[in-house]
Amino acid sequence: MRAIFRKAFRDSRRSTFWLSVGFALYLVFLMAFYPTFKNQGEELQDLLNSYPDELLAMFYGGDTADLDMSEPGTFIQTEFGSYGVVILGAIVISGAFNAVTNAERDGTLDMMLSLPVSRRRYLLGRMLNTAVSMLIVLAACLLGFLVSMQIWPEFDASRVNLALGMLGSFLYLMVVSGIAYLLAAVVPSSRRFAGAIAYVILIGSFLLYGFSSLVDALAKMRPLLLNHYFNMGEIIREGPQVSDWLVMAVVAAVYFALAWWLIDRKELGV
Repeated sequence: MRAIFRKAFRDSRRSTFWLSVGFALYLVFLMAFYPTFKNQGEELQDLLNSYPDELLAMFYGGDTADLDMSEPGTFIQTEFGSYGVVILGAIVISGAFNAVTNAERDGTLDMMLSLPVSRRRYLLGRMLNTAVSMLIVLAACLLGFLVSMQIWPEFDASRVNLALGMLGSFLYLMVVSGIAYLLAAVVPSSRRFAGAIAYVILIGSFLLYGFSSLVDALAKMRPLLLNHYFNMGEIIREGPQVSDWLVMAVVAAVYFALAWWLIDRKELGV
């Protein structure tokens, strides 16, 4: 497993590096706008109040009653905790299918498994690479926020809660990763729908959760949606969300365990 992880990490080190640099710089540039939001909070809030609640719910990803763009937690949730994490989720899904399904199709998985390594160890090595890569990217994001706090003191969020927000992001991404690895381990590579299912779950959960705060018929679905258990703005405002994190950790562990167990039963080939 160690050899598989080292090879996977070496192969992905450039993409991990540039993702880290890109997201860190994006957040620094993004925070340059925060002093304006802070100083013109009342005018901006009046403008937001004129927008339809449906529109606000979609770009906020939470309860619009909490929407105050001059507050650090809300600003981060709208500009990173919603769309940014979904983008990272899409990258995680791509990595999971590259590790298994695409490797089957291009023949590299056959070559790897011809070596003295089991399917399960191979999968564990690739899962570990996904987890470590996302930890590095999220650490770079945290660094971007911390640098921004030094440049723009108006951004006065708790450093501890920012770090906890990244922890919540990591657990969110591990659930997405677990779903993708499970689909890759179960669905034959000759089928073309597994990746689509993973992306629909990721994006659909985000969209449905936004609408569920406005459509009563969808309210009962909220506990079934991943976004119900992660809101970076709430973490920054209120601190740890231990119960939600526990749910995500358990769900991710179940998905990873199922993928690890079922990969031995999969008939490899195109």
